[in-house]
Amino acid sequence: MKKATLRGAFASAALLGGIAIVKAQTLADLDPPQALIDAAKKEGVVMLYTSMNDVNSKQLLTAFEKRYGVKGETFRAPTAPLVQRFATEFDGSGTQADIFSVASPLPFKKNPEWFAPLDRSFAPNLANWPASGVHERHYTWTNEILALAYNTEHIKPEDAPKTWAQIIDPKWKGRIVLSDPRAADNYMGWLDAIEASFGIEFLRKLGTQDFKLTPSGASGVQLVAAGSSLMNFPTIATFATPLIDKKAPIAVLYPSEPQLASARDIAVVAKAPHPNAARLFLNWTLSLEATKLYCSVNAVAVVGDPDGKAGCIPLKGAKEVNFEVSEERARMLARELGLQK
Repeated sequence: MKKATLRGAFASAALLGGIAIVKAQTLADLDPPQALIDAAKKEGVVMLYTSMNDVNSKQLLTAFEKRYGVKGETFRAPTAPLVQRFATEFDGSGTQADIFSVASPLPFKKNPEWFAPLDRSFAPNLANWPASGVHERHYTWTNEILALAYNTEHIKPEDAPKTWAQIIDPKWKGRIVLSDPRAADNYMGWLDAIEASFGIEFLRKLGTQDFKLTPSGASGVQLVAAGSSLMNFPTIATFATPLIDKKAPIAVLYPSEPQLASARDIAVVAKAPHPNAARLFLNWTLSLEATKLYCSVNAVAVVGDPDGKAGCIPLKGAKEVNFEVSEERARMLARELGLQK
């Protein structure tokens, strides 16, 4: 499945209401004061902690280095262990991270002290970002439809599930690798929405599908491409894009009824070892240049490009998952799915 096909699927998937469309001003490439750029160059490096796939992170960091001469490094992990590592570092001897980005707003809401206030004096590109996506210490970067990836050598496009209701079809038994809902807030939000749509009995039937577990959609699509499992969900298209580009036998679709979206947020770390480079990088991620680059290699909706003028998927709305599923409900959902007693 080519990127154009991913775009078409995503665009058709995003027709449902739920996420408000907020018009932004035209994105621009505004630089912060020269003093900040010079200070960032002296620091020489910026460290990104993220749940984003490595290929996309490196593409962004390489382009950032080309523009400003500041080298980019990255550490990637699934959301839950990444947050745990970051929290341990922040409260201990000090974090290595300058920028933090995960597909959940909760770490930013629950621990605002971890992050530095946003300030247009160092991030003039904030002026062109939709106000609904800008918060005191972080901003919402993307909204991605939660997807299903399948192996094209074993599953024909016409046979792959088109709705979430179809994932409990007995023919898929033993063929699924499930992204562990306990590993990330957006995956638990997916499970919460599935139960709300279809009921507890649906989860119990899904639990009899003899699925394997994987800690993230990133590892899930790798297993699908290798043929170890033939289907992975929930995931996002950006995890599969590098494999598709390499002609791996994998395709992505966006099951409907309901269509579910997951937001990604980003912030400067309060105790960043390279604070100037971090502020410079954050401003650049808000730019037209960075947005065009990100959307040129991913089928993704970017909050700052709601109409798709920069090449992103038009943000026409989808139901955003609940990132704040209570611990009690999360345990119940996991138990009914057969993940724990």
